[in-house]
Order: sequence, then structure tokens, then C-alpha cells
Amino acid sequence: MAVKQVTVFIGNKEGRIEKVTEILKNNSINISSLSLAESVDFGLLRLIVSEPEKAKDALKAEGLSVRLSDVIAVEISNKPGSLHELLTALVDFNIEYMYVLSSADRASMVMKIKDYEAAESVISTSGFKILSQSEVCR
Repeated sequence: MAVKQVTVFIGNKEGRIEKVTEILKNNSINISSLSLAESVDFGLLRLIVSEPEKAKDALKAEGLSVRLSDVIAVEISNKPGSLHELLTALVDFNIEYMYVLSSADRASMVMKIKDYEAAESVISTSGFKILSQSEVCR
């Protein structure tokens, strides 16, 4: 059960993140989680949003370079050792990147894993809950 992630390629200069959030706000799209990775010349803004297709279209219409990709969102207990247990279950997989999605009552990890379907199977059989787009964006 994939979650759609919106990745926006942005220049590494002032106001670029604000422009993205303004576009999303003006289109009534809620941001549930985000991660920013940057280099000298550009940044990658990764977002989990309420309406990924609508977000992609709105951002592209404003001239931004945007990509949708499938990621896995996994709910974990909000207690010490939970992340370690998840990573132990995934020890044989290459996790390209991950970031947290949390709220007061739960913590979740968003992960990009190449062998998505096999990883999803291992996660499920290890007792973790894989979240859908609607569960992530509630």
C-alpha cells in the first residue's frame, strides 16, 4: 500500500520553500510531513500531502520541477527501541532515505526502499502496520 510522495526540485536560495507552501496553501492541500535535503546548488523538498496529484499539477503549473514517487509509511510505537526493531526487520534491504512523520499519539517512518513489494511483505509479517495515504494525512 504505497503512499505518494511529492518531490520538488528547488533552487538553493531564499524564498523557494515559501513559494511551494504558498502554492499548496492556495490549493487547499495539507502537508502532513516534509523533508528537505540540500546541496550547494539545489534542494530536494519531499512532501507527504493530502492530495498528491493535485499538488503535482499545481506546482508544475507554477513552473516547478515535480515528481511523484511511492514510499512506505510504517507506524511504530512511540517508545525507545521501536525504530531499531523496524530496521532490524529490514536489515537485508537498501533504505535509500527515511524521515519521520509523527503526531502526539503515534510515530511513523516514511521510507524509500528499492525492492518495495518484498520490503512491504517483511514489514507486515514483522508485526508493523503499513499506513495508507488517507491514514498518513488524517
